[in-house]
Amino acid sequence: MAVLLAALAFPGKASPGILLPMLIVADMIAVLYYRRDCQWQILVSLFPATLIGVLLGYFVVDMASTEFFQKLIGLIILLMLLLNLAVEYWGQRQYGGRLVTSIVGVFAGASSMVANAAGPVFGIFLLQMGLTKEKFVGTRSWFFLLLNLVKLPFSISLGLITPQTLTLNLYSVPIILAGAWLGIKVLKMINLSLFRWLIRGAVLISIIRLLVF
Repeated sequence: MAVLLAALAFPGKASPGILLPMLIVADMIAVLYYRRDCQWQILVSLFPATLIGVLLGYFVVDMASTEFFQKLIGLIILLMLLLNLAVEYWGQRQYGGRLVTSIVGVFAGASSMVANAAGPVFGIFLLQMGLTKEKFVGTRSWFFLLLNLVKLPFSISLGLITPQTLTLNLYSVPIILAGAWLGIKVLKMINLSLFRWLIRGAVLISIIRLLVF
């Protein structure tokens, strides 16, 4: 949802660069909570392919026109939404092996570089590992912190991160901290099933806005 809101607020190629430092701050907060729960062997197996994906995403961002890039973000989020619905409908199946790990790594790196949108595919990959909730969140948090730090020089090279965008990010830090605290408190009170469908509905509306208008 955050990716889509950023794309609507900052059209063109600006939104990934504006969002990236904000995501890094949020990743750091998550890592502080779950710093001892990371399954490093999973990250070690994924990261070589993930770096290849980041490089592919870099060239896509560099060559894509502004108009095409806006629609590309919408298409990537739509694919992630369909993937999420498919897994929920058919159930999580067990996949493994080096080939699947490589495919997940490349796709996670590329979709993250283009649209900061690797969360669903990596989350589905982790679900099959049978991790505890703490290890799931810890591994996911460390993966995205490291991935987003790797993306920083590429985003700067593309001109997506500038002194102006960093100034905007600085203003956002207190709001991110408040959001993290609020998320911890609200999570225990909300109906997760209803919340999930409300988010999906909002995501679908935003996707239509990006692709059609």
